[in-house]
Amino acid sequence: MEETREIIVCKEHGFSLIELLVGAIIAFLVAAAAFTMLTTSSKATRVSDQTAQTQQSARIAMELLSHDIKMAGFAMAGPVGNCNQAIVPADNNVGGADNGPDSISLVVPAQVGTVNTTTSMWPIQSIDVNLTSAVNVGDPISIGGMASTTVSVVSGTTLTLQNSYPKPMTFTAGTPVYLLQCVTYQVIRPTDVNASVCGGNAPCLVRGINAPLVGGRMDCNGPGGTTACVAITDGVEDVQFSYACDGCNAAINAGVADGIIDDQGVVDNQFTLADFVSDNSWTVAPMTGDTIRLVLVNVVARETRPDQGFGEGNATMTTNSPSPITVSDHNPALDSGYSLATYQQYRRRIVTRTVEVRNIGL
Repeated sequence: MEETREIIVCKEHGFSLIELLVGAIIAFLVAAAAFTMLTTSSKATRVSDQTAQTQQSARIAMELLSHDIKMAGFAMAGPVGNCNQAIVPADNNVGGADNGPDSISLVVPAQVGTVNTTTSMWPIQSIDVNLTSAVNVGDPISIGGMASTTVSVVSGTTLTLQNSYPKPMTFTAGTPVYLLQCVTYQVIRPTDVNASVCGGNAPCLVRGINAPLVGGRMDCNGPGGTTACVAITDGVEDVQFSYACDGCNAAINAGVADGIIDDQGVVDNQFTLADFVSDNSWTVAPMTGDTIRLVLVNVVARETRPDQGFGEGNATMTTNSPSPITVSDHNPALDSGYSLATYQQYRRRIVTRTVEVRNIGL
């Protein structure tokens, strides 16, 4: 018998050029999609971090301002530094709409020590103090918030007081002793001559103690290059203050304080936002700083770096009509050098609070 054999030949095939090109394109598209997702996620994370930091900056600024406004005066007995009153408003434009941030000066306490020994002899003319900070002749001090006076002599730990206090006034051991200071808050903008004070992060909120004032604003770079301002919060580009007062309207209760906020404009015996005053120098009676009882504070903070392709996103943003944040009587669109394109590069947050003045003094 004949044996029949069938031989099967297997041919091996490689990838054609077209198949290689298709595979390469698919791999490229997958890599591109992954890179886009990674880039977008990275940008979103960065924007989220910047937004959170912006909100934090606004809140920090508000906390600092609120604390010092509440303590303003601290039963002061006379002028302190540049502050002839507990609150010295400095509106950007007392005659109408502002074209920049307001500033404010306040008399606030800073603890410098405690009373060592309870007084036992009257009248009290001096106190023994455990000092933690330097006190000089002429410094205004407050002893426990009960008595305010000026230091006339410093001898070791003994402070001789300009005023004497009869019985039964007593300063017990441990009573805190405060130095009264006139502090000024203001915003430094990128276009300001003092922009370097912000350490390259203008705008920023700065605070100065007994600093020289020019038109209500601090001269941050004083004689000899001395820096009178300390940057405390980056990104704060606007601060606006409005004030409600008691005894400032001569047409109400004959201008005598009665514990009720005075109406402004329309007398309706109701307290509304219209009773806050934005444009005034607060230097002409009866509308003077010592009548201020409430301060409406608005803080606007922006990102320290521009967004990259994510848009503005502020509270007044609409689909087709992005607009700047108008606070109180300040519309940034009316500022010199305003540019909508530049303004839209930053996200902003605004914090608003009404602060009650508790220690007005004088």
